[in-house]
Amino acid sequence: MKTPSKIQILFLLFPVFLSISCKPESLANHCDPKSDSYLTSLLFQSATTAESKYCGYNLVNVPPFEYKFSSYRLYLNFPVSIIPKYKSNSSYSIQGVLPVGLTFDTFSGEIKGTTSAATENATLTITRSNPGYAVYTITLQVVDTTATMVYGQFGSFTCNSAYNVGSCASGSPNNKSLSSPYGVVSDSSGGVYISGIHRVQYYPPNSTVSTRVYGQFGYYNCDLPNVDSSGTCFGNTVSANSLRDVRGLGLDQEDELYAVDMTNNRVLHFPQNSNLPATVYGQLSFTTATAGAASATTLSTPIAVTSASDGGVYIAESAYHRILYFPSGSTTATRVYGQPSFTSSTSGLSNIKLSSPNGMVLDSEGGLYVADNGNSRVLYFPSGSTTATRVYGQPDFITNAGGPGATGLSGPTGVALDQSENLYVADTGNNRVVMYPRTTQTEGIAAVGVFGQFNDLNCSVNNNSGSCAGSAVGPKSLYSPTGIFFNKLGQLYVADRSNNRVLVY
Repeated sequence: MKTPSKIQILFLLFPVFLSISCKPESLANHCDPKSDSYLTSLLFQSATTAESKYCGYNLVNVPPFEYKFSSYRLYLNFPVSIIPKYKSNSSYSIQGVLPVGLTFDTFSGEIKGTTSAATENATLTITRSNPGYAVYTITLQVVDTTATMVYGQFGSFTCNSAYNVGSCASGSPNNKSLSSPYGVVSDSSGGVYISGIHRVQYYPPNSTVSTRVYGQFGYYNCDLPNVDSSGTCFGNTVSANSLRDVRGLGLDQEDELYAVDMTNNRVLHFPQNSNLPATVYGQLSFTTATAGAASATTLSTPIAVTSASDGGVYIAESAYHRILYFPSGSTTATRVYGQPSFTSSTSGLSNIKLSSPNGMVLDSEGGLYVADNGNSRVLYFPSGSTTATRVYGQPDFITNAGGPGATGLSGPTGVALDQSENLYVADTGNNRVVMYPRTTQTEGIAAVGVFGQFNDLNCSVNNNSGSCAGSAVGPKSLYSPTGIFFNKLGQLYVADRSNNRVLVY
């Protein structure tokens, strides 16, 4: 016996549909059987490609509707492109007032444009009426490029003392001070990790006072390399509790911390809420720190780390000009970027070579962005590929001419993606963080936003006072920024290294 088709079943059930409605009767309501568009809408949905609930009935092949986040933080005078999580050409409508400069595409559901005025909170209700009735509410906030929070300087935006003791004067290390911070990450609860010289500090949500320290046996008044357990802030003993020249930080899907212990030639993995590591990459034990010859298990001057959604770990090595990928649960790399093999270690300038790579970030498709520090550029590698297909900061893959401007970079160290996967780069040599919109362009990509230079993409002075002249430490200035990170709320964290602070925007 021939099985009835989906369309035949729908026609057989149509009398039942006519007697049911999920909303008050209205010709404008697609769920109302008395609406002229009810049957057409119902049949059209059956031909699409997912599953959804429509008027109390489960219909197959209706794509789901939502945005990636329910709240977006946008920056003033930066371009915006917010698209539904699942792309489909549909019929959309919007209720609420968009921030000035933005428009809504009723065909794709995209919110786009360039913000031109600060907005506290704009709540928008977006309805997809065809195919599949669905409603989603999002909130947009527009802020400028002035920092609103500072770590390491007792709340002062005009102070940049190392180990500030509370009076904008330098002193001994404490749990409120920083010296040359390099990496910064935020966990799912809003807690923040910051790497200093030889230590990592953890700060609870919304607090600038750390409550946990790594690498110093719990001593907040100590910041020495490979400190021992005597309690005297002395020693030079490599152990599971010691650190020497900490650089990049990373968090995995379980909020477990990875810290790059650069001069000890290793990366340490810490279980959640513990300052005692469980895994070491690059060394055979927690008590060795040798830089072995290039291989799939050794590290030499590692500088950055990031984790993938599958539990894999990427580690960037400055000395060996490469990035290693370690599968989940393994300390043996299975993929190498920047080198033809695990045993080679030369620098180069092409779409398959690197020179002192630094910060990394993965996009939602598994593609890898790399701050190729020595070549003054950022490269993008598609998921699983070791050949770059996109370059930022240079006109092509074979040029290294660092400088300011919308298309230049100078010694970048950090990369991050915002909620819409626009790229942000810590352009260390130009004392700024620049923003590139999401793109498929391969070369000649121009930055469209900047932090640290008062919206002037042609300026590169440290601690810009507002007229491309310095030096004036303030909430809009930067001096050799390094690590950058976006938290789950869309707030940007910047390790302002030479100002001995971390800023939040």
